[in-house]
Amino acid sequence: MISDIDKFIGTWENDAGNLLVIKKSTDLSALVSFFTGPNALPAIRSYYENKPSIGMYSYLTDCGATIEVDLWERGKGFSLHLTYEHAYELDKAYRDSLVPALSRYEEDSYLDQYYQLFEPLNLYTKKDAEQVAAGGP
Repeated sequence: MISDIDKFIGTWENDAGNLLVIKKSTDLSALVSFFTGPNALPAIRSYYENKPSIGMYSYLTDCGATIEVDLWERGKGFSLHLTYEHAYELDKAYRDSLVPALSRYEEDSYLDQYYQLFEPLNLYTKKDAEQVAAGGP
């Protein structure tokens, strides 16, 4: 049986070259790695003991339309939301896309300085299997 999480699985790239690698964990969760820059390096999360942005826990929300990625410890409230859009109308090629957003608890305003680690918040489109095999993460 295909789970809603399956549509998120794979390697996704935005126009800035940032990559999301999403691997299924369960039918309701996945592990997400975020890579940035020309060398596709993980972001170092100084707010979280300098952990790299690899294998971050995520789970389905919004009736399976979104995964919420924990950018910090579970329950801390600093999250990357990735909403799946099939044949996305705002993509000129109408590709399946992930639309990103960041959230945090209002009282944690000091986290604003870390948003830049995960920007730009452009849509991500899936890299095809040949591109990934040729050298992508």
